[in-house]
Amino acid sequence: MSWHPPVPLSVQDAEGAQWLVRRAWPEPTAGDYSMELAAPGRAGVRAAHFRAGALELLPQGSDRRLPALAQVEPLGEVVVHRAHKRAVVRAGDRYFKIFRPRQSDEAADRHTRTYAFLAAGDFLSPEVVSYTRGCLLITALPGRPLFELGNDPAVSDDEFEAIWQKWSRGWVRQQSLAGTAAFRSSLAALAPRTAAVELENLQRMVDRWLLHAQDVPAARAQQDGVSSAAGRIAEQMLRTRPDPLVWSHGDLHDKQIFATAPDAPLGLLDFDEAGLAEAAADLANLAVHLELRLRQRRLTAERYRGARRQVIAAAEELRVTPARFDAYADAARLRLGCLYSFRPQWAALAEDLLHQAADGRASVSAAGRADARV
Repeated sequence: MSWHPPVPLSVQDAEGAQWLVRRAWPEPTAGDYSMELAAPGRAGVRAAHFRAGALELLPQGSDRRLPALAQVEPLGEVVVHRAHKRAVVRAGDRYFKIFRPRQSDEAADRHTRTYAFLAAGDFLSPEVVSYTRGCLLITALPGRPLFELGNDPAVSDDEFEAIWQKWSRGWVRQQSLAGTAAFRSSLAALAPRTAAVELENLQRMVDRWLLHAQDVPAARAQQDGVSSAAGRIAEQMLRTRPDPLVWSHGDLHDKQIFATAPDAPLGLLDFDEAGLAEAAADLANLAVHLELRLRQRRLTAERYRGARRQVIAAAEELRVTPARFDAYADAARLRLGCLYSFRPQWAALAEDLLHQAADGRASVSAAGRADARV
């Protein structure tokens, strides 16, 4: 496999200004992308479309499907903006999360329920300050994400693994708390994210990748590999018995976990996808993101092994079936491999992930040794 979607590293607007492509997502027409752009010397990010080789920059602070953005953009700095999908504006020690109006009620409910649940356990989470349709205002979390700490030489390897051990133990206790009478009915109101839903999301990403590769002769072998991998993962996930559904973060990775002082609680943020899922869904997604950090040179091999040991420890404590862990991990690798194909700075990483998915090379399961390979 060697084909990559031709997403440029930088683009030029109508006024001749150069923008760096921070992130890109495939659109329903082959060769078209939505983009999140940044420029040296300019604060924040801008959303754009790249269609037929031409850049369409969204007006500053404006998005027709995110009407609340125009109201809050003057109050701070736009730090996230995916055109017509979502945006985040940082205003001092608070964040405005902007959604499509029809999706915002459910997002606000997820954040409110999760805040109450986590406040009774081991983790801090952003407090909901206010909510109006399309806009959720939340507090910032103290500390730094584990993503940053993993690449900080001032943090020792032992300290880093101790933070992950603290997360692992807290995660297990939090799952036990979810089953108590105080929260059972509240969390049961969250949407279920079954294996079938996970596979629908995976197939949506795979179909979009295949659409962009369909008329490219050089991508033919990759198309076969990606298609067969998606089929194999679906069979793998559906042929084994699912574990029980539990509270799920929905998008758990090391940028969502915050640490402060050793004796202070850890923090969790971003509950847009919170719901009910198998415990393997969160834990496998987290484990695969740790693999990404290793490949991105954001983690040393030693730190990767230490962090992964703690993820596996949580999986074992929660009695995650090894086959379910592996199935969700394979799904995460294929999904991220397709997505990262549209991030030109990570083309080699995406190629490796897609190779791995096509070859059926799974990582060590929850029942295996966490330090067996890196």
